[in-house]
Amino acid sequence: MDYPKLVRLRKELHQHPELSGQEKWTSARIISELQIFNPGQLMENLGGFGVAAIFIPENGRFDKTILFRAELDALPLHESWDLPHSSKNSGVMHACGHDGHMAILLGLAKKIRKKTFSDKRYILLFQPSEETGRGSGQLLHDDRFKDLRIDCGYALHNLPGYRENTVYIKYGTFACASAGFEIVFKGKASHAAYPEQGVNPALTVAGFIREISHELSHFFEDDSNGKHTFTFIKMGEPAFGMSPGEAKVGITVRASTDEKLKEAFKLTESAVSQSGKYFKGTITLSRKEPFTAVINHQDGVDKVKKATQELGLQIEELTDPLPWSEDFGEFGKKFPVTLFGIGAGMNGSPLHSETYDFNDRLIETGIHIFEKIMELE
Repeated sequence: MDYPKLVRLRKELHQHPELSGQEKWTSARIISELQIFNPGQLMENLGGFGVAAIFIPENGRFDKTILFRAELDALPLHESWDLPHSSKNSGVMHACGHDGHMAILLGLAKKIRKKTFSDKRYILLFQPSEETGRGSGQLLHDDRFKDLRIDCGYALHNLPGYRENTVYIKYGTFACASAGFEIVFKGKASHAAYPEQGVNPALTVAGFIREISHELSHFFEDDSNGKHTFTFIKMGEPAFGMSPGEAKVGITVRASTDEKLKEAFKLTESAVSQSGKYFKGTITLSRKEPFTAVINHQDGVDKVKKATQELGLQIEELTDPLPWSEDFGEFGKKFPVTLFGIGAGMNGSPLHSETYDFNDRLIETGIHIFEKIMELE
């Protein structure tokens, strides 16, 4: 395996990040690499710019289909490190390690190409729009993807702040469910000298924030993984002659299960309804960027643990789900999924930060684990 080449490719992908739903260059670059390995089928433009390389036994017969997934998209962040491979796309960067995950899957493609295998079909999926929580849903609604009839799926994620090349796994919920709750208060603008001629939402917003914060905090008292964060509050402009008539509030809510998240949304609906009784305008609530909880399949976790042990790697079972969310969970509604983490080191920059860069030493580890899982399946 030419690991230096994979590192160079990873850095090239890092230089050309693309936002969710816009991964045209990344998709084309991945396709050009996959064509070298001559998969039995190469599917393009799945659920957007998704790509799937399908490897089939020479006799064309198989009794099980196993999927391995990486992500295509990047984040709307300005990279603040001056690296030789820094992003060339202003305001966009691979701050989550998707460039590294893609390199791992391409390395796995080369491993599969060199293997003689039977009875199994392997799908290497490069998923679009993971960061917005939309990509898996778009794929599951694509008839070409639905027709693949996948039996199980695996994915990994690098974990800065965790011991390097240690594998982290968990039965049950591995990553939390989450959603953005957007509340829009629509009143009526007026001149600041005549506020009585308008409907200014400021006091209603303040009361709502105080009330929903109290309610959600109380609601999550029995769920140590449940939490809420106010992510934006927008009302008016930096001017003093207008009394604004509209405000928006954003809350990101996380929970250990999808059901718990649904209950939190109903609670917020109730708070909105209560605030609406005293507001002379309208208040609407909508859900943005929903992420299904990643519920690991027991057999998949067993295989990850066995693969890790056979490779002589350190493994640690998490006691609590990771608080962030991952779009891989949505696939669990159609076939069993297993997501695990690989520690990226204790001192690196965190995910989604302007100084993050993928630890290339994880590429070899990720390929070996996926390859061992193939053998165990």
